[in-house]
Amino acid sequence: MDEKELQEIVEKHSSDFKIFIENQSFLVDKIKMSQTDNPLTEPTTRGGVYFAEMKEWKIEATIFDTTISKHLSKAMLGPNKDFLDIILATNIENNQKLSLVTNLKNSMQNAEKIILYLTLKDATMESQ
Repeated sequence: MDEKELQEIVEKHSSDFKIFIENQSFLVDKIKMSQTDNPLTEPTTRGGVYFAEMKEWKIEATIFDTTISKHLSKAMLGPNKDFLDIILATNIENNQKLSLVTNLKNSMQNAEKIILYLTLKDATMESQ
């Protein structure tokens, strides 16, 4: 599956995703996927910790269940030496499951919701 096809699937099922972090699952109320340019002239390793491409797929996930916030500090680089993989998953047509493996780059929270800004590492499609 190419990246544009993946983006179309994500948009079509944007309100059907669950997010899995630290063996907990939360409903994703809204999800968007887009490609962005990094200010790099070539792919590089940043700080010896993670690899950055010139173009990256970003995911913005909105979650109204703010109890997820207590799990976020363990997922983000900074307080930790490694990113924790965060999985976003949904069931799609033909009894298939789409899983997006992501890393948390940033988050924004108010009293009503949390918006997670994630970088896509991998996407898998498997039969159930």
